[in-house]
Amino acid sequence: MEQWIKTLFDDAILESAAHCFGVEKKDVFLVGGFENFIYGFTKNNQSYILRISHTSHRTIHDISSELDFVRHLSDHGAPVSKPVLSINNQWVEPILAKDGSVFTVTCYQKAKGERPTRAHVTPEFLFNYGKTIGQFHLLTTQYFPETHLQKRFIWDQDPLLVHAKSYLPANDVIIFERFREIVEEINRLPKNNLNYGLIHTDIHMGNFFVSNHELTVFDFDDSAYMHFVSDIAIALFYYIVFMKADDTEKLAKADFFMTHFMKGYLSVYRLPKHDFLEISKFLKLREMVLYIVFFRSTDVKNDEFARRYVETHRDLIIHHTPVIDLNFEKYYT
Repeated sequence: MEQWIKTLFDDAILESAAHCFGVEKKDVFLVGGFENFIYGFTKNNQSYILRISHTSHRTIHDISSELDFVRHLSDHGAPVSKPVLSINNQWVEPILAKDGSVFTVTCYQKAKGERPTRAHVTPEFLFNYGKTIGQFHLLTTQYFPETHLQKRFIWDQDPLLVHAKSYLPANDVIIFERFREIVEEINRLPKNNLNYGLIHTDIHMGNFFVSNHELTVFDFDDSAYMHFVSDIAIALFYYIVFMKADDTEKLAKADFFMTHFMKGYLSVYRLPKHDFLEISKFLKLREMVLYIVFFRSTDVKNDEFARRYVETHRDLIIHHTPVIDLNFEKYYT
């Protein structure tokens, strides 16, 4: 999130957001948030999540189409955090900021369970992780947006990617060139109803809770029209990228992850094999996207976590080094 948005956000906006859902500012508490401001509250013994976003990040049309997709998934039994209507019977409420720009607020039922850790990573957990994403993709093939809604954006129309060059340092021209190359490669891939549609695009372990190995997914903020294999790539990417392990151990753990994850995924949805085997392109795309995100949303020089990522991955991006060197064909059985 850009610093100017953090500066613009104040108590008056938070108070208005709380009132939209029938609670007082004193009743909400900060949960966190990287792209948005995330707060929690309890009402009538039910826990909820408030998400407050600036329209420079997502327009009201973007959010309305996001919620339509989430409701489609929920209505067909998918394990998602359900959106909640405001006291004005609206899914999205606009809030005017002091500079005349607009924040939006949405509300969701809090997901069941707890945030997963590496201790949760068992064969059963990974099977259900893959099965959940497979269920989403199956339901995506059956999804048709409400006719009055503006269609959700295509993946490379996300403002982060559209303005990527402006976020990168002047001496990172080569990173932008690598980014353009991978975007062009992905845009040359064939698209059809079996491999492409509206997907979450960010189902890592920070965006779902788990209870008895069952997932409840939230944060569809980045949902976009994209190749289905991207969701699989992102799940693997975030599992391995920050792992403190040598290359041999990382390969073994990635193999374990994919073996059980893909058994779950393929039990529900059969993404065509040739589409699945493009996964390395999407791993590389996510590596670059995260690189850009750090420059947009953090002070890389003074943020040790971001600085380490940039220092580690810059040469890997420049030299086209695979994110992980697996024989992906073995996981499609």
